[in-house]
Amino acid sequence: MCGIAGIWQLDGRPVEIATIERFAAALAHRGPDGEGVVLADEGRLALAHRRLAILDRGASGAQPMRSASGRYDLTYNGEVYNFVELRSELESDGFRFAGDGDTEVVLAALERWGAAALERFNGMWSFALWDRRERRLLLSRDRFGVKPLYVAASARRIAFASELKAFRELDGFEVVLDDDVFAARLSGSFAGGVLLRGIEMLAPGHCLEVTPAGVRRWRWWSTLEHLRAVPVDLALQAEELRALLLDACRLRLRSDVPVATALSGGLDSSSVLCALSAAAAAGGGARRAPQWRRAFVAAFPGTPQDETAHALLAAERAGVEAAVRPFTAADLRPEIDAYLEQFEEIGGLYGIGAWALYREMRRAGVAVSLDGHGGDELLAGYGLHLELAVLRGPGLVAAPRRTLDLLRTLHHLQGGGRAALLRAVLLGGLSVPAVRAAAQWLPPLHARAQRLDASLARHAADPEALHDVDRRREEAAIDALGPLGGALYRSFHHSSLPRILRNFDVHSMGHGVEVRMPLLDWRLVCFAFSVPDASRASAGFAKRLLREAMRGLLPEPLRVRRDKLGYNAPLAHWLGSGLGDWVWDEVNDPEFVRGAAWNGPALRERVRALRARGGRWSDAATHETLLAISAHRFRTRWLARRVRAA
Repeated sequence: MCGIAGIWQLDGRPVEIATIERFAAALAHRGPDGEGVVLADEGRLALAHRRLAILDRGASGAQPMRSASGRYDLTYNGEVYNFVELRSELESDGFRFAGDGDTEVVLAALERWGAAALERFNGMWSFALWDRRERRLLLSRDRFGVKPLYVAASARRIAFASELKAFRELDGFEVVLDDDVFAARLSGSFAGGVLLRGIEMLAPGHCLEVTPAGVRRWRWWSTLEHLRAVPVDLALQAEELRALLLDACRLRLRSDVPVATALSGGLDSSSVLCALSAAAAAGGGARRAPQWRRAFVAAFPGTPQDETAHALLAAERAGVEAAVRPFTAADLRPEIDAYLEQFEEIGGLYGIGAWALYREMRRAGVAVSLDGHGGDELLAGYGLHLELAVLRGPGLVAAPRRTLDLLRTLHHLQGGGRAALLRAVLLGGLSVPAVRAAAQWLPPLHARAQRLDASLARHAADPEALHDVDRRREEAAIDALGPLGGALYRSFHHSSLPRILRNFDVHSMGHGVEVRMPLLDWRLVCFAFSVPDASRASAGFAKRLLREAMRGLLPEPLRVRRDKLGYNAPLAHWLGSGLGDWVWDEVNDPEFVRGAAWNGPALRERVRALRARGGRWSDAATHETLLAISAHRFRTRWLARRVRAA
């Protein structure tokens, strides 16, 4: 796990060594354990690497790495967890290895099988592979986009890096805000686009190939093409999901340094922790981490977001030591500037608690965290997905039992939200009160669904790869997954999850911590998208399949807990107390008040009124205010900052 960067001067000019070193130095936080640069193509190409040493920590694991044949150079960010098995297969083909890490295996696999090796990899990555013989540069990203890769391509030069901030240090690159993407962020669309003009993020499951003849992009992975037959019985489905999760954890325990878990207390992270314990107890794991029985918990004492009690239940069941780190507004107020600089995006301060927790993990000597990201989008953890399933399903008349089941599940998940409709439907069935309540509730929900569809259409993950006919065929295949399955597929691949993965990569790697995600093992993902909708949400439970799979492993109060708290800092609570003065100062900045992209005077008046009344901030007011402040900060501070070269 590292930071990578590279420059290829297609105009024939050599790359200055100081240029590539400065470009990569902006990523030093991602790789505090080493650095390297290699020049090729008569000095016209430079590959750089900042190393976070997790496997094969000695000199034999240093990058950029040359293949044994001398033909290929690789700079690589990520982990391929099944490298032990791949190494054995390659050794039987005659390959010999100098070290014992995954990078050398990835390089040999690409030399042996070419791009077909990608489907053999179980892991997360972004990499650049240089073919010295063919003068060919291949950029690749993992199936689901766990690891980022930003690319700036022109006729003169192609440059790439793991984070946007590197491009502020790239000679000849004009750092200019993309106004369209900026406006989209402020309108609530976070699914796609890059805030700097002239930069794209390579789409998940895609490759980009550069030769002197031009640039070619293609999609090497589509989850729809890897769906499979599953058992009809829910108990058998749960048994298979459990086996897949435990094996995903077994593979992700491979490390030469201690690992831990960032534990929120929710269903996903608690399931991962308890599955880790079960996988370790089963034995048979090659290259297991020297230590893994630690969990780090972000506590928010005195706020509704504090899930410490639930986290401690999971830690006790898993037999791990729980390190509880309490965070208050006073603790994190001095960290806001550093957080926003590292975040390099627009979106408020919701992840500042997670960002601070990863910092605490690193201070405690932990550089790898096994977390529960992806479960909500994969297995139906959000109310929005259930709402869309109700809207797009056959309805109360055609399928009363399924519709009522979804509504009951939504009711429990949201803790009684949409109470008028839900009580009417649950208690009165198809009575007149139910119809009246539905008439009041469904129009705004329908509008919300239309906005989501429009956002996904604007920010499809692979616009350049599919023609209109192929896109229509793919949309039909997604719809065939069912009303709930289709909503989850779009959220997982195109909307919610890509944003979460980008954010948590930044939060963790800002402190040199690698995050591994067992729920995103490709085998588990393909299985989960193959089950019917009723396995995902039914009988009053969201994520029903995961709950059944964790029966006997997870503490029962956690397994049957129905409410859900997002893994966010309690900002609405803090803005009414410890961060009140900070937000007041921000909205009184003259440049903020004059900002053309938001209504500065109105936001300032809202903050003034809330402070005067001492009232609690609503979620909507919190989101709108912090979104505008973070946009202002990005435009006025982040864009102007340059990082001093190491």
